[in-house]
Amino acid sequence: MGADDASTGRRTLVPRLLSGPAAFAAVHAAPLTGLAPEAHFTVSAYAWVLAWWVTQPVPWIVASFLPFVLLPAAGVLPFTGVAAGYGHTVLPYLTGVMLFGHAFRKHGLARRIALAALCLPGVARSGGGIVLALLIVSAVMSAVVSDLVVIVTMTPIALSIARSVAADAGRMATAASLAVLYGAAAGGLATPAGILFNALTLSLLERLTGYSVTFAQWTSTGVVLTAAQLPICYLVLKFMLLPEGRAISDGHALFRRQSAQLGPMSRAEKNVLFVLILMLVLWVLPTFATIAFLDIWYVPPVAMVLLFALPVDARRREATLTARDFQDGVAWNVLFLVLGGMALADVLAATGFTAWLAGMLTAGVTAGALPWLAGLVTPLLTQWANGAATSMMVSTMLFPIADTLGYNPAILARIIAGTAQAVALPWSSPAAAATFAFGAVGLGAMFRVGAVVTVLTSFVVIVVSMILVPALEAFVAG
Repeated sequence: MGADDASTGRRTLVPRLLSGPAAFAAVHAAPLTGLAPEAHFTVSAYAWVLAWWVTQPVPWIVASFLPFVLLPAAGVLPFTGVAAGYGHTVLPYLTGVMLFGHAFRKHGLARRIALAALCLPGVARSGGGIVLALLIVSAVMSAVVSDLVVIVTMTPIALSIARSVAADAGRMATAASLAVLYGAAAGGLATPAGILFNALTLSLLERLTGYSVTFAQWTSTGVVLTAAQLPICYLVLKFMLLPEGRAISDGHALFRRQSAQLGPMSRAEKNVLFVLILMLVLWVLPTFATIAFLDIWYVPPVAMVLLFALPVDARRREATLTARDFQDGVAWNVLFLVLGGMALADVLAATGFTAWLAGMLTAGVTAGALPWLAGLVTPLLTQWANGAATSMMVSTMLFPIADTLGYNPAILARIIAGTAQAVALPWSSPAAAATFAFGAVGLGAMFRVGAVVTVLTSFVVIVVSMILVPALEAFVAG
């Protein structure tokens, strides 16, 4: 780095560092009548943390530890009380989900499944058929692993497909890359394991309202939402990006060659496949049998233990995952961002801020306006801040209000998680950043097409959630 670059870095770092204390001071100086002093301080601290999460002068994980510094110093909570908020059920859940996604990609099972789906008859006949296939395959994969794993696995395949299209391969590459991104976003809605925001909103829903949602209840609505989004994404890509359709003579042969190069399934792949099947069985089992200890949070830790226990080579004492994978396979920065937000949400509730906010807002907000408010605010904020922070902020504000007004908070949970996925700007989510980094999608195309997709899919999420969540909850429960 040259002297000019270093100077520029220092000039941009200082304002970003000051954004946190400035946000704290602004909120703390605001005349919040009727709010207890400890609650006022806590929400001011929350503003500081949010500001640093957005501007990122320090890593998310560092900003997430600010409550340990601020809350004990102000006498809001002792250090041990703050620490208790970080010991949450979402910690082992997300750790297990992240490690399974790492194993799914590391050992090649993700690529094998993707190529097997693309080898199906008729898939590779035209550019439109390939884009639709990429949407569907990415969505199915994203239902059980993180969207980032899907992007990293599927985008190279999508770009290799684009090179087989002689006419306007550049537009085809853009459409194929965005098909992977949009498919991963849509598939993430299907199950609680699909994307970070699902577990986050479910956990906040349970903590703030006492409302529990089962795997079957969430998935019954999620599959419908995914199915509703895919044709919208396909039509937007078809009319805004996709070149004129024509037959692709060697597309099927290309997939067959790449699939054949993988060889037979390895022991590690078989272990990962076994763990995947077991996870799905354990998640669905409570729908058919009452098992006291088996809930939505229990399954990922089981998968994590098995991945470190199932051998790949017993003589060499090599398991499916190793100690190095535990370091590399967990997005610790994201994990502690979630834990920090959860801890602050707990303190905001305990000090009375959420009750105070609910009382302030319920006078001017009707129950019928809540889903539209959630569906408007969440996607707007997510484009400029990370989705996890946005989900926590919106959930923390709206869940208690829904509880007060007698509105089903599970509908809001579905809407918040479903609209928190940002696909219009490369800096708005890791999945969008990874797609942009492959170089086939320009900023203009990502924003133009992504904005249309965001508006249309957000509307679908709001309307379908309002209709299906109460209906399917009652059906599954019955």
